[in-house]
Amino acid sequence: MSFLYDLLLYFQVTLIAFVVNVIPAFVPPTWIVLSMFKIHNPELDTLVIAGFGVVGSIVGRYVLYLYSKVFGRFVPSKYGDNIRYISRFLGQRKLGLFLGTFLYALSPLPSNFLFISSGISAVEVLPVLGGFALGRIISYAALIHASHRVFLFFDTLGLENIRLAVDVLGVVGGIAVVLIDWRKVLERLKLQPTSLSKNNEHQK
Repeated sequence: MSFLYDLLLYFQVTLIAFVVNVIPAFVPPTWIVLSMFKIHNPELDTLVIAGFGVVGSIVGRYVLYLYSKVFGRFVPSKYGDNIRYISRFLGQRKLGLFLGTFLYALSPLPSNFLFISSGISAVEVLPVLGGFALGRIISYAALIHASHRVFLFFDTLGLENIRLAVDVLGVVGGIAVVLIDWRKVLERLKLQPTSLSKNNEHQK
């Protein structure tokens, strides 16, 4: 009976993580939700919570990616070009896209703008999902464990401040991805998508 009850709780973790990740902004960070779940259910295994949370997160972010593809057509062409340019740069390097997403997913920062920009530019999503899954299961497990250990040092106001700060960072990050002229940035760094480099060679 206890096993079935625990399994039901783990599926609840997946559902909650899905809902949090399918909404583009202004929701609590997944790691805080999972941490609170662990705090209220200390008998549950931290790594298993993280695993079920990652499953829900992946599905939610994939749905976010899909409907970003639909609504991406309404993004002004100037900003859409910025996103498509950086996506072409990353899309030519699948391993780099995987590693970049993995390293980002190790942090507690929100990943909404990653999947929104990926959807708008129709970048190949599998490397993004792979890096996201691997990075998040590590970060979720670490953050859940740490939060459970130091819960008595946090009050509700503290958690709310963290949540608000992370929300703001997510929104700012999403706006930056759209507004930055990635062509100029990459050209200054002497980097550009492989396809563009080949075109320049042919023109010469």
